[in-house]
Amino acid sequence: MKKLFALILIIGLPIMIYLLTVDHGIYYVALGDSLAAGQNPYGKISYGYTDNVADYLDSLNKLTFYTKQFAVSGYRTTDLIKDINDNKSIEVDGKKITLKQALAKADIITLSIGANDLFYKLGINSMDITFQDDIELKKYVDEVILDIEKLIILIKKYCMEDIILVGYYNPLWHMKKDFAKQIDNVILYANNEMKKVSNKYDLYFVDVYKQFEQNSDFLPNPIDIHPSAKGYAAITEKIIKIINEKIID
Repeated sequence: MKKLFALILIIGLPIMIYLLTVDHGIYYVALGDSLAAGQNPYGKISYGYTDNVADYLDSLNKLTFYTKQFAVSGYRTTDLIKDINDNKSIEVDGKKITLKQALAKADIITLSIGANDLFYKLGINSMDITFQDDIELKKYVDEVILDIEKLIILIKKYCMEDIILVGYYNPLWHMKKDFAKQIDNVILYANNEMKKVSNKYDLYFVDVYKQFEQNSDFLPNPIDIHPSAKGYAAITEKIIKIINEKIID
């Protein structure tokens, strides 16, 4: 009996040591475009929803690492796919971190991507707004979603943990309603397809459409599509709700 007890101790000790010393904190990686980078309505990279989420995790003493350096203003889906395939590297505190390493270590990934693809087609980024027929637009949205699906498959090749996908808002609500309504169906269709992709690949989807529709002060600059601090806070709130209800024990 004593020998059996000793054997259990010998076998169990390494497991106990591992459980006591393993990093239980959250490694948070923000991926995507200018929204993930935190660009404000006046063209500057500032404090966005990813920073707010990191602050929240830190306030719970759960954050061990956070970076948004892989999020780049102007990025389209294919740009991020290329970065992963090229294994892009960044430097944090004097240490080189590759994108594949970051994905493999990540406990939470937030992803904002595809808006530049859509907005470019619609001419929103340059404010040279053009509108095609609904069939052509939906076909283009389907192409964008297909690229996003390819990206998600690639990310999940390295990351087995939680991924939060942020949906789109209508950036023209501050303009004349007829302009806004013309692209509204496109945004809603894109969000619906994003939800389907999220369900298919077991992602969490954040729908921010209604929040931006109901709050004009979320988009204070009439010639810019990026949110105010209040807009970013609204996105943050929905992400934190998912983290609290679905991710954090």
